[in-house]
Amino acid sequence: MTAQTSTASTRPVEVLLGDYSGFESGHCVERDVDITACDRGKFCIHSEFSNECSRWYSSAAERETYRVVHLNGQLAVNWTVQFRESVNPELTSEARAVFDSIVFRFGK
Repeated sequence: MTAQTSTASTRPVEVLLGDYSGFESGHCVERDVDITACDRGKFCIHSEFSNECSRWYSSAAERETYRVVHLNGQLAVNWTVQFRESVNPELTSEARAVFDSIVFRFGK
């Protein structure tokens, strides 16, 4: 995702989620991108399909935080999304607290 043009990503930082290590990175679309010029007004971030987008931005106000964790040979990806800049900061803090509380533990 860091190589994708028209988007910006924060430098990945190492995280520990329970018994597992991984990394966290922020991602957003550049402010000067005209999303209305994209197919169906969607700026595609990633897809599981060749002909349809699985995750997209519909405005430059959207941003995400991704966490990728190595779980004994498999990768787990979880993320939180903010769709608008005008979200109440208390709700943003509460969502971040829930996101931060997710841990993975071996054999549990």
